[in-house]
Amino acid sequence: MNGPATGDRRATGAGRHPRPWTVVAVTTLGGQLVFLNSTAVTVALPAISADLAASASTVDWLLLGFMLALSVCVLVFSRLSDMIGRRRLYLGGLVLMIVASLVAAGTDEIGPLIAARVAQGVGAAAIIPNANAMISDAFPPRRLALGLSVNIMMASVAMIVGPVIGGRLLDAYGWRSLFLVNVPLGLAAVALGLAVLRRDAHRPRDGERLDLPGAVLVAAGLGALVLGVNRLADPGWGTAAPALALAGLVLLGLFVLVEQRVPSPLVDIAVITEWSRACAYATAFLMAVPQAGVLVVVVLYQQIVIGSSAADAGVAAALTAVALVVTSPVAGLAARWLSPRAVSSAGCAVSAAGYGAVLWGLDGGPPGPVFLVGLLLIGAGNGIFTAPNTASIMAALPTARRGIANGVRSVLFNSGQTGGNAVVLVLVTAALTAGGFAGYDAVTGADPEVLAGFRAAGAVLLGCALAATAASLARGGSWSEDDRTGPPDVPPPLFEPGGPVQRGVQP
Repeated sequence: MNGPATGDRRATGAGRHPRPWTVVAVTTLGGQLVFLNSTAVTVALPAISADLAASASTVDWLLLGFMLALSVCVLVFSRLSDMIGRRRLYLGGLVLMIVASLVAAGTDEIGPLIAARVAQGVGAAAIIPNANAMISDAFPPRRLALGLSVNIMMASVAMIVGPVIGGRLLDAYGWRSLFLVNVPLGLAAVALGLAVLRRDAHRPRDGERLDLPGAVLVAAGLGALVLGVNRLADPGWGTAAPALALAGLVLLGLFVLVEQRVPSPLVDIAVITEWSRACAYATAFLMAVPQAGVLVVVVLYQQIVIGSSAADAGVAAALTAVALVVTSPVAGLAARWLSPRAVSSAGCAVSAAGYGAVLWGLDGGPPGPVFLVGLLLIGAGNGIFTAPNTASIMAALPTARRGIANGVRSVLFNSGQTGGNAVVLVLVTAALTAGGFAGYDAVTGADPEVLAGFRAAGAVLLGCALAATAASLARGGSWSEDDRTGPPDVPPPLFEPGGPVQRGVQP
């Protein structure tokens, strides 16, 4: 159909995919390609450094370049997916991942390898936000959390097994095999995407253009902020790191001002600042900070304080990921009877209890039952929280705004994880310096200065989880799915005639 009917179908959610679970299967394969690739490469850094005669600070850019490219591009690509179609960008991202993997596997120099990793980050920025948006387009609101939970569960599996698969491939075939394995997986994902995903039917509305000033500002601001925060714990950067982070915040502030004045903004400020959705966004950010930071705390605590091996420390940290995998589909099922506010808030509270238990267990001794139970609670809480909270952000939006809405969520999640890692590393590094220890290779035992640093980090993580619980509860709305009269925890007037979006920005 042409003309207004097409726009109506997009806004009302009619014409959904007749087999939504096939969309989950296809997008899950694409997501696993990204997460397997991102985590598997970590174990190969020493081998790449030795083979290409590159310093540790240079090889570090294999991880940092990927993360920066993902953060810089995700909002622009999310907006483009709303304008020109998700299928095009999703498949384009997969093709870019395949080509970049071939380049990475064939190079003998560190420069082209880093460039290939940056290209993979650009491809990931086209794949990940579009995956959730396409699932949101395919499922009705009452089943959306379940569809998202399966996708999140499989992504978590990929993140868990990534280092294991990477280690096996590295030992058997060398570091190039970690990139070559992406080629058959990527080709399979492209073939399935062509067969299953519907062709993009929509085009930009009359007068709708990509907001180039906003795109430049948000890319520069996010890039500066992520790089600056990431390098806060690196003494070689000195004052450049906080200055860069501050410049990023200034650029993002200018971006907000620009978005309120352009006719076709990159991000609809009215959509983001709607109270219930703003609370969901804030909760996602606050939960991402401790989720990343606690893994750094657990691994470093066991190696620095206890003297455990890296393998033993990794096993303890994996408890969190295993619990997340188990609880993700349970949360999706619970969201069919309970509102996103109820399920998400419960997940935040369970995680907060876990962070409190881990903080209690940072006593200078080996991990005890309270410490290990805390890790399980953290994983379970995140598994319960993530899908319903994401669904509450996406479900009430018209199709033409779901891509950018999920892009904002992805940016907040990545920024939160980067910030969590940076805060923990700064506190632990300061504690080691205060205790007279040179670096992360020291075994300090129950040194009071070092323990104080780990406890301070644990207290920050607990505070973020408690703040996330408060933000989730503050969104308002019902507790039971049966009590709702509109989309999940979002007041219907937002998109009704005369509502804030139609007054300020075309939906």
